[in-house]
Amino acid sequence: MARLPAGDMHADIGEGLVDLVVGRDLGEPQRFREIVRRALITALAFMAAGGFLIWFFVGRRALQRIDRVSEASDRIIAGDLSGRLPVSGANDEFDRLSESLNTMIEKISKLNDGLRDVSDSIAHDLKTPLTRLRNRAEAALAGDPKGTDYRVVLEDMIGEADQLIKVFNALLLISRVEAGFSKQKLDEVDLAAIANEVAELYEPLVEDAGMVLVNEVEGPLPIDGKRELIGQAVTNLIDNAIKYGAKPDGKITLSASCNEEAGTIDLAVSDEGAGVPDADKERVKGRFVRLDESRTKPGSGLGLSLVSAIMGMHGGDLLLEDANPGLKVVLSFPVTKP
Repeated sequence: MARLPAGDMHADIGEGLVDLVVGRDLGEPQRFREIVRRALITALAFMAAGGFLIWFFVGRRALQRIDRVSEASDRIIAGDLSGRLPVSGANDEFDRLSESLNTMIEKISKLNDGLRDVSDSIAHDLKTPLTRLRNRAEAALAGDPKGTDYRVVLEDMIGEADQLIKVFNALLLISRVEAGFSKQKLDEVDLAAIANEVAELYEPLVEDAGMVLVNEVEGPLPIDGKRELIGQAVTNLIDNAIKYGAKPDGKITLSASCNEEAGTIDLAVSDEGAGVPDADKERVKGRFVRLDESRTKPGSGLGLSLVSAIMGMHGGDLLLEDANPGLKVVLSFPVTKP
């Protein structure tokens, strides 16, 4: 309570004193504390409920997906490479990870299948020349030493050994290309210049086979690649055309074109032979694959396999098309320069 002089308040009051009383509601702070307490309790309750819902609908679902991925991984580790990690279709981080791992598993499965096929092919296709070598040596030893021409036998055996060496060299080159032995920076090369050099080299051989080599390639055709490997690919294709597309007065055509829509530069080798059936066009790209009609020709069935590996290293495609008549083999390189 405060006392003020009466004269300071009003003149009519006189000389007396006036009492001024100031009051305050003591329950207001208590009500404020109660409101804050209830707000905190409500907020904590909502947070707890939200956390539980998030765990139930998100965390629990994520744990279930991880469990499914673990189960699939256990089957794959056990040797079942046909299995794949589950993809829910939500296109979230789990799906992207599963898709990447599935792509990796697919490549590993193909490598295993290829290794198995190569092992079987080596055991089957190399057994015949090795058996011939043994039989010739055994026949030479079993014959009359005075009447046996050892020189002829040895020359035949050297020929068989040379063919085996060629097969192993081709296998080694395919393995090196597929393993990326040239994954160092690719050089800018002129595809037209490479094709013209190979055509000039093979023109006499084509003429000896009774055919004509028609070179329609015009340059420049700049691409990124390895000159020696591209030359090897073109050489294999022309060599195959000579062996399997031979026809009296026939021709082998070397051509090139730019496919702007697909963004590729295509180099094609066409012959007028029997061609390859549609059902076998993908199969003949495998190692040691030889069609029945071509088994009478010399070769090991590794030519197109090597070309396919070289194109894979360059990020391109090996395409087999009908030349009507004959076969048209296309090397499709991606355009990397304007």
